Amino acid sequence: MVQYIFRRVIQAIPLLFIISFVLFALTNSLGDPLAVFAESRQRPSAAQREALIRRLGLDRPILEQYAIWLVGNDWMQVDVRGDGSEYAPGTRQGVLRGDLGLSFVTRKPAWTRIEERLPMTLTLMIPAYLITLILAVGIGVYSAVRQYSLLDNVVTGLAFFFYSMPIFFIALLTIYIFAVQFSQWGWGGLPIGGTGDGTFGDLLRHMIMPIFCLVAIQLAGYVRFIRSSMVEVLGQDYVRTANAKGLSERNVVTRHALKNAALPLVTLVGLDLPFLLAGAVVTERIFAWPGMGRLFIESFERADIPVMMAILMLLCVLVVIFQILTDIVYTWFDPRIRYYS
Repeated sequence: MVQYIFRRVIQAIPLLFIISFVLFALTNSLGDPLAVFAESRQRPSAAQREALIRRLGLDRPILEQYAIWLVGNDWMQVDVRGDGSEYAPGTRQGVLRGDLGLSFVTRKPAWTRIEERLPMTLTLMIPAYLITLILAVGIGVYSAVRQYSLLDNVVTGLAFFFYSMPIFFIALLTIYIFAVQFSQWGWGGLPIGGTGDGTFGDLLRHMIMPIFCLVAIQLAGYVRFIRSSMVEVLGQDYVRTANAKGLSERNVVTRHALKNAALPLVTLVGLDLPFLLAGAVVTERIFAWPGMGRLFIESFERADIPVMMAILMLLCVLVVIFQILTDIVYTWFDPRIRYYS
């Protein structure tokens, strides 16, 4: 197992380099990163703009820009004036040495901007995902055991409805019902956006509608996925044998069927977990939630390349880590699975 994990990590290193270069080239082609300075009161002059471009290495080929972003620019000197009369040493340390760069918008380190938003994202995404998993397993298993019952048909219809609805429609519908209509009915409408006054109770009230939207849009797909996996497993010979031995339905479902049906679910969870840190772009935007999704959109709109690259590379690394962890979890669910070098 140790050799297998080591081999997977070694294989992931060149993959991360390739992904980082592709992302770097794409993000640098989105727009002018210096356009943000045009919004400030003290706009830089043409000479100052040229000096800033040279200091950031934006006048260099894309491969050289990528090298600066990756390993820093301590190995080069920057021609500040452009006429060869003044040089300044580079100060960028590079991603490989832990320097993700400075935000073009706030001039704060990119990692600091992530640290500011990440707690709010986790506060919203973790409860939503846990509720989704718990409800999906319960409803999916029951629908598989009681196929074509009234509840199964109702769940199937609701799953298709919510799965086909775009998230912004569900969010706006939620606001209309729980905020607007509840207020008109005198039931005390829920707050539309923000995080409240800082108290725990007010934060919970502000979390209800975003979490409801996230659960509604994810639950439908998970329920259908678990139901189909369970239906397939319940038709296997070993399940029929367990029933023939007189085992209770609960033991057959939980100890024999569910554990084997959970393998595809583990794969799905392993793919989704890294993106919990990315937040929910549309949901956070509609409900004014200061999370990672909103930070990414703000960075995208203002071509804040260091922050965008920091978020994207964080997700890439987490995807690799969680895929390795998923493979390890496989061995717990199915002892027949073994990894060798």
